[in-house]
Order: sequence, then structure tokens, then C-alpha cells
Amino acid sequence: MQIWLAHIESLSDAQITTLNAVLDSAEHARSARFHFEADRKHYVASRGLLRQLLSATLDTPAAALVIEYGAHGKPAIAAGTNTRTLCFNLSHSAGWAMFALAWDREVGIDLESGIRLDHDENNVAGLAARILSARELAIWSALPDPVARRAAFLRAWTRKEAFAKATGKGVFDELRRFELVLDAAEPNPSLTLRLPSCAEELRGAWLLHDLSAPDGFAAALAIEEKIL
Repeated sequence: MQIWLAHIESLSDAQITTLNAVLDSAEHARSARFHFEADRKHYVASRGLLRQLLSATLDTPAAALVIEYGAHGKPAIAAGTNTRTLCFNLSHSAGWAMFALAWDREVGIDLESGIRLDHDENNVAGLAARILSARELAIWSALPDPVARRAAFLRAWTRKEAFAKATGKGVFDELRRFELVLDAAEPNPSLTLRLPSCAEELRGAWLLHDLSAPDGFAAALAIEEKIL
């Protein structure tokens, strides 16, 4: 299991050019569609760094890697002759990027900046109502002050996003069914999620971990639990 954090905002133009050179034609086309140059650089940096990490792990040239995307955007290395599967995920926000690599188990990672939450408490409450289960929402709403509620919401948001990305099933709109953040008042940095029987397509157990992140950010990892 590998987890990497990169401050992509600090990369030089020369480094961005080097990373751009390892992208494939689809990634070049995607980067060209960004309206703002800063967004284009963030995309190129995060995809280029991902390719370099995969290259080092697989001992394959970064530009030669064939990355495919599932129906809901989950990336994967195209099937080859390797008997093991390297799963990976990435997230970037406000000039930072995080990467997760794991052998033979699905993984998702999410990094979110608190800047994305404006200072309208009603807006945060509306977002919370969209992603928290009824029980989670009751615990969250009972937190004593706006600062605690914002921190707890950011933690919940990253956990649920990481889980949705790990599954690759496009389940984010259904995540109110899944309770990931019952510890809003007393944060527990590691959880095991066992899905309800109604989620047949996601059967199994998932481990959720809060990750260290830069000030003002929250980060989480979701990884498939392997029973030996």
C-alpha cells in the first residue's frame, strides 16, 4: 500500500512540461479543454505524477502505460500479463494532490479543501442533508458550534467520496444509505464499513481511514478488506 501527497502548485513550468510529455492522447485532449491555465496545469501535474508512480511500481515507462476508465470514471491499468492487479486512485484539490496504490484490492482516496465550503452555514447544512444518513445527520446537527460542524462535515465528505471512488459503481447519490461517520462528535480515524444486504453489487467489507492532510484540508482512504 502506497500513499503519496504532492504540492502540485509548487511545480515549475519545466516540471509541468516533463509531466505533460508522458500523458497519452486522450489526456492531452482533456487538458486542452480546460478554460483556465491553472486548472490545466493541475490536471497535467496530477495525471503525470500518477503515471510516474505507476511506472516506478510496475517497472514500465510512464508514457507506455495504458489507463482505462470505467463507466463512472474509475481508472485502471489495462489488462495485461501480470498475475497481480495494481489498483490506484487519485484526488486533487486547491493545489495539492494525493495518490493511493494497492495490490489486488480496490482503493479510493479523496482530498478536499475547506475553501470549497463557503461561510454560509445553511449551505453546509444542505450539503450534509444530501450525503448523511438520518442517524449521521442527527449526530452532526447536535455538534455544539459551526466550526465543529464544518470540520465533521468535511471529514464525512472525504470518507464518502473515497468510498464512492473505491467502488467505481457511481454510488455517491445513494450514500445516505451507508453510515460512515457515526463518530462525528469523537472522531475515530479508522472504521470498518460493512454494507447492508440490499447492496449486493458492493458486498463485502471496506476499511476507511482518515489521512493526514495540509492545514485546512481533510483526506480519507477507502480500501477493500481482504479476508485471508
